[in-house]
Amino acid sequence: MKNYVVIPTYKEADNLKELLPLLTKYNVIIVDDNSLDGTENLCRKYKNVKLLVRKGKRGLASAVMDGIRSIKENDAKVVVADADFEHDYGRIKDVFNLLDKNDFVECVKVGKRLWNRGIISTTAKRLLYMLVPESTWLRDPMSGFFGFRTKSVSLNGVKPQGYKIMLEIFMNLKKGSRKTHLEYTYGYRKHGKSKLKPKVIMEFIEQMLRLNNYRVLVFLVIGIFGIFLNELLLYVFYLKLPLFISLVYAIVISTLVNFLMNHYITFKRRSNFIPSILKFSLVTFVAGLINLGVAFYLSFVIMYLIANLVGIVLSFIFKYLLSENFIWSTSKN
Repeated sequence: MKNYVVIPTYKEADNLKELLPLLTKYNVIIVDDNSLDGTENLCRKYKNVKLLVRKGKRGLASAVMDGIRSIKENDAKVVVADADFEHDYGRIKDVFNLLDKNDFVECVKVGKRLWNRGIISTTAKRLLYMLVPESTWLRDPMSGFFGFRTKSVSLNGVKPQGYKIMLEIFMNLKKGSRKTHLEYTYGYRKHGKSKLKPKVIMEFIEQMLRLNNYRVLVFLVIGIFGIFLNELLLYVFYLKLPLFISLVYAIVISTLVNFLMNHYITFKRRSNFIPSILKFSLVTFVAGLINLGVAFYLSFVIMYLIANLVGIVLSFIFKYLLSENFIWSTSKN
């Protein structure tokens, strides 16, 4: 079984000059997006380095996947890292050692300089956990430093998008794969500039929605439909029944329809019917109290319609979170 280090690059020649001498013990695959900065000439100096130059193509995730797919062995150990020295290359050997008994190794950043990206990373991580609860095993899901065994990943299911390729690899691990963590000290970029741009953030949001199977959007549409259904039923029942009874009928029927649509469409029967409807009823009741409480409290300081809207948004977030992690909970072992 061979060991490979896959490194995606774009205008990283200055970093590669210092990095490649550190990796002479490994089979290194450099996937370069046609940097035209001397990367090709530099890589030719090392017999252990295989260079793939991509022309007319950009993107870290797709570059990593091109490098992985160039490996011919069915069972190879692969470590993915960046070229900017933010990753600890001295720990690569430790990752390979862990892959002797594991199928996936997540390298987790530690160190004092993490505050620099704390807000962005923490917000992205919490949002990911909310939308994709299967990812909560990952301690550092934004990391680009990780290792895996090729036989343990369904590579055909990986859809390279944006920069977070580790997340894609993790989500496509085969059932029963053994996983572990490895901490490393987060370093400093030596040369060049960070590739983190607004476009990268938007691509990550799109990636999360795709890994979420767009459940949150379906949940939202069903919720809006439920509001209109509730209003329609209230109007119809109130033509012949007292207001209180009409309200009860409208709420019960629209809530039941909302549950059925989410059970069979949004979450595709991830949990059994009876436990799910009982949990759903409880969560819906609490979400209603949140909506009422927030709207009533805020109505003293802002317009009541805006206060109610804030209450609706907060109750929606609460209800969706509990839907993913309580009513129709699932886990990735």
